[in-house]
Amino acid sequence: MARVSKKKQEEIRRSIIHAAVEMFSDKGFEATTMKQIAREVGIGDATIYKYFSSKDKLIFGYYGLQAELAVEGFMQEPDLESYSLQEKLQLLIDIYLEKLLPDREFVGESLQMIMQSPSILFEEVTPVRKEFVGVIHDLLTEAEQSGEIEKSPFTAYTAKLTNDFILAILLYWIKDDSDEFSNTTQLVDMSLSLGIEILKTGIVSKMTDLVGFFVKAHLFRFMGSGFLNKMILAKSFVR
Repeated sequence: MARVSKKKQEEIRRSIIHAAVEMFSDKGFEATTMKQIAREVGIGDATIYKYFSSKDKLIFGYYGLQAELAVEGFMQEPDLESYSLQEKLQLLIDIYLEKLLPDREFVGESLQMIMQSPSILFEEVTPVRKEFVGVIHDLLTEAEQSGEIEKSPFTAYTAKLTNDFILAILLYWIKDDSDEFSNTTQLVDMSLSLGIEILKTGIVSKMTDLVGFFVKAHLFRFMGSGFLNKMILAKSFVR
């Protein structure tokens, strides 16, 4: 039996996801079986499990795929290097929502199901989180190096927080009934503007320095007063 190339495997994986979304939308999640999806794609009943072990995995496979496509589209944007940090983040969010738009009804139903199962949510979003967090982290690092924003010891955390922000925007967008989702656009613009201004001030780093100063100052003070020695001595008596 001929070995399936990685390119062919990726084609099959995407075909399975697309077929699953269509069937979930038409028949409903519960009424659709893995066997039906496999036959729709034209693969063996057992073969589909080599790609996705369950229907839940298929749903997150969909979000992972859309994240991949959004990043691909983002990286191919002409003159991307000339964009500001805010413009880059805005573009990434816009492209992601555009990718989800054709399946908006499915997105709404699947998100509702995911949010009702917190254990599934936190366990399964890792692939999507990695897809966006890596790109966001790079954008923040580039902005720090260029002097657009202040350098921060919490860049990695900020990238994860921005990823969570994108999830919040997605949840807002799915309920947005304004003309051409203008409310979502305004929310993203205002939120990013505020976030970028905070990053420009370097307030996070300054707060960290302040906390560090107090910790060190009080630590030396306690050491000078023999406080630590007293604490150690007290513990020895308790034992």
